[in-house]
Amino acid sequence: MSYYLKNTWYVAAWSEEVGREPLRRKLLDHELVLYRKEDGQPVAIGNMCPHRFAPLSMGKLIGDCIECPYHGLRFDETGQCVANPHGNKAIPPKARVPSFCIEERNGLIWIWGGDRGAADLDAIPDLSYLEEPATRTVSGSLHVEANYQLYIDNLVDLSHAQFAHADQLGVENFGNAELEVTEADEKVCVVLAIPDSELPPAMRAMAEEPEARGSFILEANWQLPSIVTNHIQFLKDSDEPVFKSFGTHILTPETKHTAHYFYGLTRRHRLDDPSVDDAVRAWHLRGFSEQDKPIIEAAARMMGDETDPVGMSTAPLPTDGGNVRARRILKQRIAEEAG
Repeated sequence: MSYYLKNTWYVAAWSEEVGREPLRRKLLDHELVLYRKEDGQPVAIGNMCPHRFAPLSMGKLIGDCIECPYHGLRFDETGQCVANPHGNKAIPPKARVPSFCIEERNGLIWIWGGDRGAADLDAIPDLSYLEEPATRTVSGSLHVEANYQLYIDNLVDLSHAQFAHADQLGVENFGNAELEVTEADEKVCVVLAIPDSELPPAMRAMAEEPEARGSFILEANWQLPSIVTNHIQFLKDSDEPVFKSFGTHILTPETKHTAHYFYGLTRRHRLDDPSVDDAVRAWHLRGFSEQDKPIIEAAARMMGDETDPVGMSTAPLPTDGGNVRARRILKQRIAEEAG
């Protein structure tokens, strides 16, 4: 059985990553090359030339086609070879590569994981807040050496922030935290509320009132197949937000044991302050590259070929509730698709 749901949308890239320079990316066990046509439309086709298997991503764009760097065969956005500079110029019957259904929306390039004939544009998740005029989003991506669901586990389990990110999100009264996990319509919501808290260190550089005390609330919302929106807010006793941000976390499988992690933080305050952008980038670097990534990858290596820690664990914790529910929903949908 497949380790990922196929007939759904995944993120292939942030829009800014794809341009007129061919971009190699392996997604869903497929070697791809992404680029934009002259009118700006994004394209995703197989990266391996069927002649002598050179990567098309090493080639160059000629108009709306990509030219193989080895022998000059040209392929259009459908994956069909349309030009052969050799001999009588005839196109070999098998000179084509796969093409993939992609759609650009909300600053992201989405790719359909299954049969392109079944692609449903209405099923693309609504992340329109990423492009609202009254917001500012700082984004990035990582290649990770771990199964994509291990990263989903990490994002849904909000309690890890107190320990893995103690220098950024740790607070002194974590022991008073209240956890709530709910499930509805194949979505899982996890809320971790810490009353009478100081502002965590990472928020102080971005908040208007860095010395305020109040309720520190973290909320993670998971939806199929691998999207977590992570809302963080800090409320004073008057329920007035001192700090509020929206985290976007999207995992796309590369292989069973590797993935691409697309992330962003969206805020509604100090939109034109570059120092806040710098603070967010510093947090991304520290939190995702230097803290989460080494721990998750090390755990993945310890697990070997296994990808479900819940199935292995003999010491479950109450904080595993969201992870277990999300995995159960996804496993059921994959099984139904396999039929």
